[in-house]
Amino acid sequence: MRSSSFLLTFVALVPYIVQAQGASLVQSVSPILSDSTCAINCEDPGYRLMTQVIDGETITREYIIHVPSGYQEGDNLPLVIVYHGFGGCAYYMAEETGGLNDLANEENFFVAYPQAAYRPAKEDTYWEPGFNGGESIYLDDIFFSEQLIEHIDEEFSLNLSRVYAAGYSNGGMLTYSLACLRGDLFAGVCVMSGALLDGMDSCDPAQPVPMIIFHGTGDFVLPYNGDQYYASVPDVVSLWTDHFQIPTSTLTSTDLNGGNVVHDSYHGGTNNTCLSLYTVIEEYGFPGDHVWFSQDMDGVPPNEVMWEFFTDECGGIDGIFQEGQQAVQAYPVPFEDQLFLGNIGVSSATFHMHDLQGVLVRTGCVGPDGSIHGLGDLPSGCYLLRTAGSVLKVVK
Repeated sequence: MRSSSFLLTFVALVPYIVQAQGASLVQSVSPILSDSTCAINCEDPGYRLMTQVIDGETITREYIIHVPSGYQEGDNLPLVIVYHGFGGCAYYMAEETGGLNDLANEENFFVAYPQAAYRPAKEDTYWEPGFNGGESIYLDDIFFSEQLIEHIDEEFSLNLSRVYAAGYSNGGMLTYSLACLRGDLFAGVCVMSGALLDGMDSCDPAQPVPMIIFHGTGDFVLPYNGDQYYASVPDVVSLWTDHFQIPTSTLTSTDLNGGNVVHDSYHGGTNNTCLSLYTVIEEYGFPGDHVWFSQDMDGVPPNEVMWEFFTDECGGIDGIFQEGQQAVQAYPVPFEDQLFLGNIGVSSATFHMHDLQGVLVRTGCVGPDGSIHGLGDLPSGCYLLRTAGSVLKVVK
């Protein structure tokens, strides 16, 4: 039975939404759209509506479903749910992912593009991370995501053990929240240019989920190094590796695209959970921006990198290494005065260490034992270490 406080909250919200949007979430005759700010959604042939009745009122939410061209009734296929950014529309997100539907046709999986609800407080469409109102598909986007999976499974035949979440920007915030609070729903998650808003103490440690992150060092909206509102990407990665109990000693870093992308890979956490971070220093000749990335990474499009990570299920560490390639490793993590390199593959090598703004802070020769000394006076933080054809992210 719902509490009276929930009833009052719901009733108070509905008139305000009608006034702000010009289209009610309450069904009075027959609902056509749940959000008039994204009326273009209904032009997509995959447009769908979800409804929920609460205390006699009918709420609607919408999404777009892409059915792979090879689908046959009764197939148990995977599903990737893609959450758009702040102020976005599901219709345009299907375009902004740069060929994800084509990849779905090739690999035979569904793609769902749900629509964020209009939030009066934000004056736009917005995903609300965290638990925010119990079993209401309007108030609580965690609950909405759970119901979305069920709604799609009712129409099509899903492989419920292979459902994945991918979010861009504000959608990435919700994706982090889903990994934190409902990891049991997903076999893997991807965050493109997102930020973590949840406190990790609220996360369920019993439901770790493989995670892949893409973030640009030139992101002007959610800065790579963080600001007064958002934690830095390295700090977020550290929080997740701690939460998943992934040994930091498993870190391997690889230079891609001639050093314009750095791939950090961690593995061996709870239930063999893994985490991959792709730091985009440069894309298409410009600093890695606040985007859904699209430039190939050593010949592999980011969408394929994401899908390979999902399907690999943490079985391999570096899915886009060339066969026989071994990455240089650096330890300890974090370091204090010195670093040691493993798999360096040469008897002597030079190194160059930069901060994340690209400023050279150290250069010299690696010792015969793979050691780099004299780092004690560097400020605490993250650095990029270039040596022996690899770029490694190291932490002090």
